[in-house]
Amino acid sequence: MRAVYYESHGDPDVLQLGDLPVPKPAPNQVLVQIAAAGVNPIDRRLRDGELQEYITRTFPVVPGWDLAGRIVEVGNEVTDWHVGDEVLGLAFTWSIQHGSYAEYTPIDASALAAKPTNLSFTEAAALPLVSLTAWQSLTEFGELQRGQTAFIQAGAGGLGSVAIPMAKHLGATVYTTARQDNAEYLHGRGADHIIDYKSVDYETVIREREPEGVDLVLESLLGEGVAEAAIRLAKTGGVVVYMNNEPPEIPDIAERQIKTEFLHHRADGQMLAELVALYRDGLLPLPQIEVLPLEAAVDAHRRSESKRTRGKLVLVVQDLD
Repeated sequence: MRAVYYESHGDPDVLQLGDLPVPKPAPNQVLVQIAAAGVNPIDRRLRDGELQEYITRTFPVVPGWDLAGRIVEVGNEVTDWHVGDEVLGLAFTWSIQHGSYAEYTPIDASALAAKPTNLSFTEAAALPLVSLTAWQSLTEFGELQRGQTAFIQAGAGGLGSVAIPMAKHLGATVYTTARQDNAEYLHGRGADHIIDYKSVDYETVIREREPEGVDLVLESLLGEGVAEAAIRLAKTGGVVVYMNNEPPEIPDIAERQIKTEFLHHRADGQMLAELVALYRDGLLPLPQIEVLPLEAAVDAHRRSESKRTRGKLVLVVQDLD
């Protein structure tokens, strides 16, 4: 099968396009013929060698967890899915090898949802990781309620693009950061207060408007002082969810009873199906999607590393229409 893969860690140039054997699904898995694969920051971080204390590798590694396609083989323990079903899913595993930047990949049957007929494969492939991560952060861990306030960092990115409409769907007032040229995009996604981090200090702006702090902070950035700032922005008894760092070791967390965690997303097909229904019915807007061919995976990773993308990047693997 045609696939993008890497045989050692490094910069985007370690990605190769070539032929690999078609993997076999385990008894609890299905084999999906992939039409499109979503590109996420975690793909490049794993390629670069990060997070080895959490996630092991078996080389050659095909990157990618987001996928949309058609089932072509079913493991002997799977009863809910059949050959020919069109699906999307999150092929997450703590030991990576067979990812979604390939013509075929195995995925746990429990991590799948049916693809609605009114979503294309490329639209469906953009949804699993960011949607599950945002929803689990806002609802399960954050317990965000109508009338509360949320600060969602980096609103124009893939996670922010879905988390902002979800927070609005839940009835929250949303603050976010973005470059000025993304302001119109984020207003369209429902953000109430968009802070141009290039011209002002976002922490000062939020503190002026919310002296007691916000109910929930969704912090997806890495950088000196970012983790501590998130704690300062949360109100006493509030919630801070970290996407990329452990919470800082500061006494303020316990003293102000802030609930905080480095949240690891959970692959959950039932939850994904519920979220997909909201997209299908127009209750949540799709993120802006830029489509690239599989051959452009190196460019996609470079674009992701620039941190200047808007919405989601999706690789077209093959035409299944």
